[in-house]
Amino acid sequence: MSQKLSVVGKRIIQPDAAAKATGNAIYVSDITIPGMLIGKVLRSPYPHARIKRIDKSKAENLSGVEAIITPEDTAQWQKFDRGLKDLPMIAGGYTVPADEGVLNERARHFGDAIAALAAINEHIAEEALELIEVEYEELPFAIDPEEAMKPGAPQISDFAGRNIGKHMPYAFPEGDADKALGGADCVVEGTFTTTKQEHCTAETAAAVARIDISGRLIVWSQCQLPHLARREIAHIFNMPVHKVKMITPFIGGSFGQRGSLCAEPICIALALKTGKPVKLVYSREENFIALESRTGFKCNLKIGFNKDGTLTAIQVYMLGRLGGYMGCGPMASAIGMIFGLGHYRCPNRAGEADMVMTNTPVSGAFRGFGNPAIMWGIEQLVDEAAERLNIDPLTIRLKNIKRAGETANMGLRLESTYLEECIKQGAEAIGWREKWGKKKEGAIRRGVGLATMTHCSGAAPLYLDHSNAFIKLNEDGTADLVVHPAPVGQHIWGALSQIAAEELGIHAGDINIVTGDTDVTLFEYGSDASRSTYVIGNATLMAARNAKEQILARAAEMLDISPEELKISDRKISSRVDPKKSISVAEVCYDAIYNFKGECLNISGKCSWESKWNSPPTGAFFAEVEVNTETGKVTVRRLVTAMDCGKAINPMAVEGQLEGGMQQGIGYGLTEDYVINKDTGVVETDNYDSYKMPGILDMPETKVIIIDEPDPKGPFGAKGVGEPGMVGVAPAIANAIYDAIGVRIRDLPITPEKVLDALGSG
Repeated sequence: MSQKLSVVGKRIIQPDAAAKATGNAIYVSDITIPGMLIGKVLRSPYPHARIKRIDKSKAENLSGVEAIITPEDTAQWQKFDRGLKDLPMIAGGYTVPADEGVLNERARHFGDAIAALAAINEHIAEEALELIEVEYEELPFAIDPEEAMKPGAPQISDFAGRNIGKHMPYAFPEGDADKALGGADCVVEGTFTTTKQEHCTAETAAAVARIDISGRLIVWSQCQLPHLARREIAHIFNMPVHKVKMITPFIGGSFGQRGSLCAEPICIALALKTGKPVKLVYSREENFIALESRTGFKCNLKIGFNKDGTLTAIQVYMLGRLGGYMGCGPMASAIGMIFGLGHYRCPNRAGEADMVMTNTPVSGAFRGFGNPAIMWGIEQLVDEAAERLNIDPLTIRLKNIKRAGETANMGLRLESTYLEECIKQGAEAIGWREKWGKKKEGAIRRGVGLATMTHCSGAAPLYLDHSNAFIKLNEDGTADLVVHPAPVGQHIWGALSQIAAEELGIHAGDINIVTGDTDVTLFEYGSDASRSTYVIGNATLMAARNAKEQILARAAEMLDISPEELKISDRKISSRVDPKKSISVAEVCYDAIYNFKGECLNISGKCSWESKWNSPPTGAFFAEVEVNTETGKVTVRRLVTAMDCGKAINPMAVEGQLEGGMQQGIGYGLTEDYVINKDTGVVETDNYDSYKMPGILDMPETKVIIIDEPDPKGPFGAKGVGEPGMVGVAPAIANAIYDAIGVRIRDLPITPEKVLDALGSG
């Protein structure tokens, strides 16, 4: 693809930048409606308990309390899956049981919702919450997945025999992994564990709900899958879908957490009970204990190589902790195996996973969705194999990476890949040849390490990857683009503006994004799976192309020349043969609307796009660390990310995504540990005073390298880039630690205590 681009590839200011920078952006927690009540939720102090009695009389007698609801009050409504997977959306008929109520008569985890209330203000709501008396029958609980599967373990769900919520086979097995491993010259294996990780969004979960005069339910929601959420909410509350309207304002971060229902069901229940608008905003502690967080895994991996470093077999068993409800967690293993086992060229691949229910807060989607967990192990074992075979870690990876034309991780043709360039340019930037494998001495030692990964650009062919875009031209030559990606911080409005403007031959600032209302927007699967630019972008491109054809046809009539002779650039339509023959886009659009010859038309374009392709982004991650062998402290001094994300629609936005991924990757690798007390089931890290998310002072020197090469299937060559940026950071750090001090850490996060233990045992 060698076309000259005038808008795509430019570092434009984001359309939402001014609103966010000045504080004028409206988030759910900012919304106020006359007569609005404030909601609060009473949560279980136990990991597993039956609710024997709830006495709400004292709270009901408090002036200003409008309603209190308990499990008995919500039994009329349908059970659901908070991850929206109880209703069909995935190929092959995959669903999970509808196993969670708006409120539950048996608490399945610490922080489970037991009761809720609505009051006229925050103070009264909090006071009333303290007055509700609950009698619990404490039940045996299971925290560890391996213990939960044993005979005699507490049964957490009626749908999960042995507490196995889902057994997930690897979707694309090939060859005979057992046989190939038996015949391999070098077999490396190990068990690698990862922890839960909290999303730490700037805005906590929030929802506002009201019933309008016509009886419609209006919900202001943070859900990044608003049309799917509308379907789910209609199902829960026994309503036809058209009776539910979802509004998506600005969202203060997601990283996957807002792909599920969060505060919406309880907020809606309170609004239905009172008949008044209700706002429910979670505290930071509630955000930690009541919502989905990253799925933790124990991965048993075996990888086989020939003596020349050729990968011959890979096999994995993943054991995942779901929590008290299934949510999005089961798919984390399926997706992780697809990405991990499909990353390198390998003729023999096998995998399976057991996703186990436990009495812990629910696990679900988080940036990378299973990929960081499996690559945490794979990329360390690849380094271990390189050492045994006396091959440079760069060389063994270059030998086994896939090339264009081979089968990609999701079973589709790999249209493009520039992982080789990522590895080579990243190695040069970190100074690999000068630093790796050198003798280390002294108490403080430095090392470098790398890791690679493959991800996705959308959900095809696993999910119904369906997006829509509508674009209409205004009489001044500008355009309104009607789409519904969730603005969770990925700057998608700007990317879609650039795609539309490039095709229409106008400026990015000429595009007005119309979004955030399911009454106005066409169906949209939503913003996850790193799909927004790739899939919604393709829908936008095709809609703009449809409108462009109409512009050119009308301009051709006005200029009395053939449409094929015309081109659009910089808001001007001109003849390729005679540039003097020209007319502005605005003139054409004005004439179309205000035409007094009986030829009126509002030029517009529409596209319903179901993605049939998936162009995987690839990347290489390089870390330089400093390890204090006396204290065990690991300090990341430098990170380099080299990413093949196709054509960068806005390089500045891509860099921001990848820099954010580095920060989350450091936290995942070194500091973020979601601790649940094994004896009590209580979450001990429920705020920033106990849960360490890296801040600006923890960040090392960083460098982002964009391999700016277009992909044949993406809009103007773009691939997805939202999730990949954090996938390889933790294993790169682990490999750098090994280069520095010669020990491996296989359990996340890498704490000083673990480093000292490894040094002591080594």
